[in-house]
Amino acid sequence: MMKQAMSLARRLRQPGIVVAPGCHDALGARIYEQAGFEAVYMTGNGLSASLLGAPDIGLLGMSEMVERGRAFAAAVQVPVIADADTGYGNLNNVARTVQNYEAAGVQAIHLEDQVTPKKCGAMKGLALISKEEHVEKIRVAAATRKSKDFLIIGRSDARMPLGLDEAIARGQAYAAAGADLVLLEMLQSEDEMRQAVAAIDAPLMFNAVDGKTPPLTAAQFGALGFRVLSFPISATLAYTHMMQRFAEHIRATGSAFGAPCGTVPIAEYEAVLGIGDYR
Repeated sequence: MMKQAMSLARRLRQPGIVVAPGCHDALGARIYEQAGFEAVYMTGNGLSASLLGAPDIGLLGMSEMVERGRAFAAAVQVPVIADADTGYGNLNNVARTVQNYEAAGVQAIHLEDQVTPKKCGAMKGLALISKEEHVEKIRVAAATRKSKDFLIIGRSDARMPLGLDEAIARGQAYAAAGADLVLLEMLQSEDEMRQAVAAIDAPLMFNAVDGKTPPLTAAQFGALGFRVLSFPISATLAYTHMMQRFAEHIRATGSAFGAPCGTVPIAEYEAVLGIGDYR
């Protein structure tokens, strides 16, 4: 079995950006770990697609999300960062959300300042709660955790509906309330990123979303001052593309063999799953 990886909290006390690519299942998490990534990100958008075949509009509940987080954490040794949506309700719900994610073995969650039910941050028509209400959620989250190695990420979706200044002001408030990291969704340029990093007194995370944010590399995000980088839905988009091509191939040829998207040998697939570790 692999050696337990360094905790995310400890890793963030060292220099360099942590790349935590996103996926919607434990198989994807294992593949990322085996590729050498230091952390993985559990995407709420991808989970809604993979579990329900539905868009990310707040249909999944806390228990469903926590159980997937538990599966991720059990499948890999590297830290798991998880989407925790809005905390699934009021301050009592936020406290229970923190307790359950921490018990599941997840090392960090982000809580966003949308109304409940929420939407994917890349969608139009986002509605937000007040800055003050979300500050209280962050305070409760930070006070509820048992260990400070369980990280609270204060996320704001204010950039698109309310503008950059409001997004930065919210990020500053969430950092002051006890967030260990701050995530501002949908920053639209390198200049906006520099402003955010300079203005907020906390490490910043960035969610790079295909077609919605600047297509920078990890090295570029690191140079701008970000400490954690995720590509939250890229793997789910790749999976969708692969499945569409695979379905077309079977429909056209009547066979699953020889698909243009390719497959791995069964032995390699079993190795990814660690079959040798089981009795």
